[in-house]
Amino acid sequence: MTPSGRKKRLPRDARPVTISLGGAERIVLNLIEVRRQARGEVGDSPSEIVADALWHYWLNVEKMTREQIASLLPPKLEMKGQSNVKEFHKKEQP
Repeated sequence: MTPSGRKKRLPRDARPVTISLGGAERIVLNLIEVRRQARGEVGDSPSEIVADALWHYWLNVEKMTREQIASLLPPKLEMKGQSNVKEFHKKEQP
């Protein structure tokens, strides 16, 4: 859960991306959000709306599959039992 009490619905590898939208695009984004909320849809956040729009474009305009995108991603590294924590020892003073 996020601090606001909503369940996190974005993928674990989601990272912030800055985009700029004009007034008309901000209105459209807001209207989509409101309509999804009115229908009780789960994906009503701006991030989910933009992600859906990107996938819609990819699948319907570019006519390519999700698998083609997946093939472009680097393989996931599995870190079993490894930690990102490094130990730093104090240098001995002469």
